[in-house]
Amino acid sequence: MHIVPLYIIIFVILAASVSVQAQEADEQDYIQLQIDSLLSTITPKTHDSTKKRIYYSIGVLADNTDTALKYANLSLDLTQPNDYKFIADNNYNIGVGYFMENKSREALKYFFKSKAVFEKIKFKKKIADNNIAIGKCYHDLNLHDSSLTYLGEALELFTELKDTANITYSYISIGLVNFDLNFCETAKEYYLKALRLDSLAGNNLDAAYDYQLLGDMELANDNIENALLYLTKSSYIFDTIPTDDAYYINAKYETYISLALAYISYAEQNNNKIHADCCLNYITKIGDYFISNNYSNNQFSTLQCYSRYLMFVGKDQEALKVLLECQKYLEEDQRDSYISEYYRHLTDVYKKLGDYKNALEASDKMHRYKESSINDSTMNVVAKFQTEQEMKIHKAETEAKQKHMRIIIFSLLVGLILVTLLVFYILKALKIKHQANQELSDKNQILNSQKAEIEAQRDEILSQKNIITEQWHEVENVNHKLLSSIIYAERIQRAVISKPEEVKEIFPDSFVFYRPRDIVSGDFYWCGKCGKYSVMITADCTGHGIPGGFLSMLGISALKEFCVTENDAANPGTILDRIRHFIKTTLVSAGKNLDDGMDMTICNFDFKAMELHYAIANQTALLIRNGKATKLKGDSMPVGNYVREKEHFQSLIIPIQKGDMIYTFSDGIQDQLGGSTESRKFLFANLLEILIENAEKQLDYQCQVLEKKITDWQGNTPQIDDMTLVGIRV
Repeated sequence: MHIVPLYIIIFVILAASVSVQAQEADEQDYIQLQIDSLLSTITPKTHDSTKKRIYYSIGVLADNTDTALKYANLSLDLTQPNDYKFIADNNYNIGVGYFMENKSREALKYFFKSKAVFEKIKFKKKIADNNIAIGKCYHDLNLHDSSLTYLGEALELFTELKDTANITYSYISIGLVNFDLNFCETAKEYYLKALRLDSLAGNNLDAAYDYQLLGDMELANDNIENALLYLTKSSYIFDTIPTDDAYYINAKYETYISLALAYISYAEQNNNKIHADCCLNYITKIGDYFISNNYSNNQFSTLQCYSRYLMFVGKDQEALKVLLECQKYLEEDQRDSYISEYYRHLTDVYKKLGDYKNALEASDKMHRYKESSINDSTMNVVAKFQTEQEMKIHKAETEAKQKHMRIIIFSLLVGLILVTLLVFYILKALKIKHQANQELSDKNQILNSQKAEIEAQRDEILSQKNIITEQWHEVENVNHKLLSSIIYAERIQRAVISKPEEVKEIFPDSFVFYRPRDIVSGDFYWCGKCGKYSVMITADCTGHGIPGGFLSMLGISALKEFCVTENDAANPGTILDRIRHFIKTTLVSAGKNLDDGMDMTICNFDFKAMELHYAIANQTALLIRNGKATKLKGDSMPVGNYVREKEHFQSLIIPIQKGDMIYTFSDGIQDQLGGSTESRKFLFANLLEILIENAEKQLDYQCQVLEKKITDWQGNTPQIDDMTLVGIRV
C-alpha cells in the first residue's frame, strides 16, 4: 500500500520546520506559538513589505490548511507586481492548500499561475516543481494523459538540472499514473529506474520505498511470489537501517501491512499454516503504531488482514469481534470499495458461524457499497464483465468481417490474374492473325492452286475469331464482377460510417461534406455518445480507394473498441494511443512491418460543462467564434508507425461557448488541383476564408457553398484525394 507522496513530504517539512520530537498535540501548540509570535511583531507602522514576508512565513509554517490558505492570500494581496518570486511562491502555496483539501481542479489554477511567473523569470527548478504539482492534480482528476505530459516535462527539467532526488520522484510519479492506467509493464519500468538511481546514490531507505511500490504493484496483480520478493527486500532495509524520519518510519509500517496481506493471500491459496504465521508476525510488528499516529485507513486495513488470519486458523468468533471493531473506522474511510470489501469479509464470517440473518444484512450492505463505488472513472467487476462480453461480441463480428474481406481480396486477385491471362491470349491471337495475313499476301499468286488450303485457313481464322469473342465476353464478366465486389465493399463501408441522421440526432446543428475519390474511401467520420460526451471523429487513412477503405475499416473497428465509456471520452489522447498500438500490432501480425496509418481528430463535447475534450493526430481543426478563427493545438504525428513519434498523444481541454463553430477535416479539399491553370492547389487559406465568411449562416447553406466552391475550382480536373469536412455549431 503506498502513501500520497505530496502529503508525506509536506508532513516532514512541517515537522522539520518546528524541530521538535513531541507528540502531535505538542507540535500544534508549538506551531501556534510561533504563529502568534510572528503576528505580535505586526504593528500599525509595520511596512507592507514586512507584513508580506511575515504572512508568507505563517502560510508555510501553518499545519492547518485554512490557516495556510488565509495567510498565503494575505501575503499575495500585499505583493507588488514586480515581486515575481513572492507572487509565484504564494500562488504555489495556495495551490498546495487546495490540493490538501482534495480540490485539485481549484489547485490547478494557482499552480498554472505560479508556473507562468517562474517561466517569465526562467527559474527552471520551480517550473519543474509546478509541473510535478500539475501532474499530480491531473492524476487526481483521472486525466492521466495530461498528467503524464506535465510529469514528463518535469522529468526533462530535473534531468537538465541533474537533480537526482527529483528525477527519482518524477519516475515514481509517472509509474503511479501508468499503474492506474493498467500499463503495469511501463509502471514497473519507471519504478526500476527510480530504484537504480537510489541504489547508485546510496539512498538505501529510498530504495526500500521503491521495493515497496514494486511489491504493491505485484500484489495488486495477484503475483504473490514476486510481491513477497520485493516486499521482503523493502522490509529488510527498513529493519536494518535505523531512522527518526517520520516518512521512512511510516513507509516501513506500510510495508509490514503489504507483507501481512501477501502472506495471508499466499496461505489462503496454498492452505499453508506457516505463511499464515508469517502474516501474524507482521501484524504483531505493527502493533498500535497506526492507532497512535491516527492513520485510520491503515489501521482499518491491518484489522481486516488480522480477521482473515483468524478465519484461516478457525477462530471465527474472534474474527467477528475484530471485524466489528473495524466499524469505528468506517466513517473515517471514504472509499466505498474498502467498505464493500469489509462487508464481504463480515458476510463470510457470519455464514461460517451460521448467523444467516446478519450474513444477509452484511451482504446487502456489501452490494450497496459495491454499486456506489462504480463510476465513470474506475474499472470495477461489473464494468470488466461487460467489457469482456462486448469484446467477445466485437471479436466475433471482426472475424466475420475479416473472413468476408479475405473473400473479396481473393476474388480481386483471381480477377486480376484472369485479366492478365486474357490479355496475353488476345495478344497471342492477334499475332497469329497477323502472321496468317502476311502468309496470305505472300501466296497471293498461287491462290487458285491452293484454294482448298486457303479455305481451311479461313475456317481456322473464323474459329479463332469465335474464341476471341468468347474470351472478350469473359473479360467483360470479370470486370462486371470486380465492379460489383467494389460496390459491395462501398455498401459495407457506408454501413459502419455514421449515417447523416445519426449525426443530426447527436449534433442537431451540423453538416457533413463527404466526397470519396473512388467508390470506397480512405476518409471516414464517426459519431456516438459516451456517457455525458457527444463524440465526433474525423480520420484520413493512408491512400484511398480499396487500400484506404481497408484501413478505414480497421480504424472504425478500433474506435468501437476503445471509445466506449465516459472515461475513454474524457481522455481522447489515450484513445489515440490505443488505436496506434492496435494498428501497429495488427499490421505486424499480418506479416509486414508497414508504415501505413491514419490522421485523426477526436472531438468530445461536454455540453453541460461547456468543454471540448479533444486530441489531434496530424490534422487541422478550427474553432470560429465571432468571426475569428483559432487553430486547435495538436500532435504532428499520425496514428501509426512514425520515426519521431512521442510516447503519448495529448488530451487537451478548451472552454466552448454557445454559437461556436467547430470544423474538422482531412487534407483532400486543400490539396485538390484546379483553378484557371488546372494545376494549382485549393490551399488552406481559401478554405479558411470560406469557413469564416459563412460561419454564422445556416449549416445546410454552409455545406452547399463549400460544395459549389470546390466543384467550380475543380472544373474538369480529376479528384486527387478523398474529401471530408464536418461542421458542428455548439
